[in-house]
Amino acid sequence: MSDVALTSFLNLSSSLEHLSLSYCQLYGEFPTQVSQLPNLKVLNLRGNENFTGYLPNTNWSSGLELLDLSLCGFKGSIPASFGNLTQIISIHLQGNSLEGQIPDVFGNLKKLTSLSFSSNNLSGPLPITIFNLTKITHLDLSNNHLEGPLPNHVSGLQFLDELLLYNNSITGGVPSWLFTLPSLLLVDLGYNKLVGPIDRIQKPSSTQEVDLSYNNISDSIPYSIFYLVNLTKLHLSSNNLSGPIPDSIFDLAYLTLLDLSSNNLSGVIKSDMLSKLTSLKFINVSTVRWEGLLWLDLSHNFLTALEQFPGNSLEYLNLHSNFLTGNITSSICNWSQLTIWFGWLCSQFQRIN
Repeated sequence: MSDVALTSFLNLSSSLEHLSLSYCQLYGEFPTQVSQLPNLKVLNLRGNENFTGYLPNTNWSSGLELLDLSLCGFKGSIPASFGNLTQIISIHLQGNSLEGQIPDVFGNLKKLTSLSFSSNNLSGPLPITIFNLTKITHLDLSNNHLEGPLPNHVSGLQFLDELLLYNNSITGGVPSWLFTLPSLLLVDLGYNKLVGPIDRIQKPSSTQEVDLSYNNISDSIPYSIFYLVNLTKLHLSSNNLSGPIPDSIFDLAYLTLLDLSSNNLSGVIKSDMLSKLTSLKFINVSTVRWEGLLWLDLSHNFLTALEQFPGNSLEYLNLHSNFLTGNITSSICNWSQLTIWFGWLCSQFQRIN
């Protein structure tokens, strides 16, 4: 529909309730009058990358329930008038060129279940009223320039199952409420500026995937990590974590990926710890492939000893940048092909028949 004159939309009937023109190759500037049609409930213009314009500051249709202007070319700021959309259920504005602060006006949006402002140029603090929305299930503010700490206490997010805040400039600590939300399955806070220790996890959690990589989190990995009983993926790489890897991390029955690389972890990786992870497919302490254990990378930590490795099909072992001493286990002679990195030295072993 790239040849359609956008001014023709100004002739739409005032009784129109649903307008969906996603991925239609619309070209030109958004006629703001469309968003002000008095009975409009659904406005979906997703995926028209050459469709530009500004979000109107006032007079949005008060009955609007679904707004999807994602993957377009909208500029300017998010209007404070969003706070008047009391019937809104879903707002998707990701993948535009919006800038400025997110207005803290979400307190009255009691029906909102999905909100995405990701991949824009938004800055300023996190809007606190978002964390009080009682029905929201999906919250994505990733890939912006948001800053400031997470709130100290949150109790309203009872149905939230995805919290995506990665690649921002969020500061402060990792609050324990992240692991108390009853429906939260995925929390991604990677590539931020979080500091301090991870708060003690207080009770069993439903969370399945946690990404806190590329922050400045310090202290040890809390033993209470075992409360994440449904955890399948844990990313803690590129922080300032220190001390031993807690045994409790290897009691997580569903863990399939573990990334602890580029920290200051120390101690011994014991064979009986690894043998507990019957479901583990990837481990990164920098990637371990557990189906026949093909790939094991324990680089850039302060590990001092490695006991016998399980399996007989390991092909790559990276021990670079640790403090390992002692002998290499003779069991490596049973592996078909093995490349080992010791510092800058790479050695190739073939199976001895």
